[in-house]
Amino acid sequence: MQQHPQTGCSGALLRSLRYLSAAPFTRISPTNSPSRPSPAMTLDPEQRLLQALVAHARCPSEPALLLQICEALVGVRRDEQMLPWAEKGLALDPRNRSFVHARARALRLLGQHAQAAQAWIDFATLDWSPLFYQARLGRDLYLSGDTTRAIALLEQVVNAPADDHDPDKLRARKWLAEALLSTADARGFSHWIWRNRSDSGNYRYSAVPMWDGQGDLRGERVLVTHQMGYGDQFMMLGSIAHWRAAGAEIMVTCDEPIHSVVEASLAGCRVVVARRPMAPRSPLDESALPAVEAFAPTMQATLLHLPMLAAHLQPRPDPWFAAWIRAPQRARDQAASWAYTLRAQHPGKALVGVFWDCAQRHNRDMRSKERSWAALRSLPLAALERLTTNAALASRVRFISLHHPVAEMMGGSPRGNIAHYAPGIMSFGDTAACIEQLDAVISVDSGVANLATMIGKPTAVLVNPAGEWRWGATGTRSPWMREAHVLRQTTPGDWDDIVFRTAEWLVRS
Repeated sequence: MQQHPQTGCSGALLRSLRYLSAAPFTRISPTNSPSRPSPAMTLDPEQRLLQALVAHARCPSEPALLLQICEALVGVRRDEQMLPWAEKGLALDPRNRSFVHARARALRLLGQHAQAAQAWIDFATLDWSPLFYQARLGRDLYLSGDTTRAIALLEQVVNAPADDHDPDKLRARKWLAEALLSTADARGFSHWIWRNRSDSGNYRYSAVPMWDGQGDLRGERVLVTHQMGYGDQFMMLGSIAHWRAAGAEIMVTCDEPIHSVVEASLAGCRVVVARRPMAPRSPLDESALPAVEAFAPTMQATLLHLPMLAAHLQPRPDPWFAAWIRAPQRARDQAASWAYTLRAQHPGKALVGVFWDCAQRHNRDMRSKERSWAALRSLPLAALERLTTNAALASRVRFISLHHPVAEMMGGSPRGNIAHYAPGIMSFGDTAACIEQLDAVISVDSGVANLATMIGKPTAVLVNPAGEWRWGATGTRSPWMREAHVLRQTTPGDWDDIVFRTAEWLVRS
């Protein structure tokens, strides 16, 4: 069989390579330019990956095949597995920007943020688009904890002469917002709002104007539309009190699973269920239109607008997001009866809720970014069992699982000193009612951590070094929510010290 003189590949294999490389499923590209569809794109993503792996085995010295593997891994949502293939590619083609991008992306998904930032620095001399390069380096510097350098770099991108709707500029605004907010700098909210133009689905009810920043809302009827995750809604709806104090009458849309909690907690506000918007400026969910039209709003605000009103207030609200959540009354009655019985069975012991596993990490249909982030935030079962099997703690504490049964089945149940909520956690109303009866909560960075904090319960939040901005960048206090006691990893992936400090917190509390 005749082979190519430089690569050693057969002619047939090179023809297959050209076919596979013609239109990758998802191009790993420093320019983000869309690829033109071709017959190759009709292949099943798993089949594309298999073909690329087989072709690479036959011709391991061909860089284009390694790039095809990286692209196929993106197609099957296993981006975090690109690292060895990107590194092999760089060994063969050291100035290939696509391999640099793939390597940095994989490192970030694996939680190795300092290494991801260093990957960009090491290849700074390549012919990058400046905004593309600076936005990504700034993001990875922030995630690695180098917040000061990140803010300076991201501000350069935001202040660049490019159009404000440039995709890289919008990305930079998101990460600048998070970096600023992690340092308790409320200027971040003015950048955060640009997510309504980029990566956060939101509603635009075109019948009324959008809030333009005015502080006097007397006589206004404001439609507040939801977006983002449950934890974001639990936290940011805490700003509704500021809007009502400014004179506004409020209608709120929210996701169906949290409707009963929001409705029970926002007395005096109208609360309506709507599907979560998945694209920027989506038309309002038709199922919610009759209620909205009956409310007759005079203006709209999105969830991301809510915290911005407090920027007008002097002195600054402390906390910015005050506890506001209460469980629905029926669920509260059930929880009170359950807690009375449990405390009688364990006299003198504190009841402490635990939430340790982010279920998104088990969902293979999710994007790698969400799945990997969920994995980085989750406490391994073995680490949790150092608390639930601790004999000294067992004499003082009775742990209660705050997981939905299906989620706990996926993540596993810990051994030892842990009970389950007898009425059953089947909804956020049940979770809220259970938390109200507890003495404290231990939770990884999740919607449950936000829920417990917004209920006003003492909450130990266990976070990795690149935790969400709402928990702050340093120290044990959140700059935004009063009841959160933040316990941070010092080394990414090392939960041992956090478990030790959690046990100390339980003893002191």
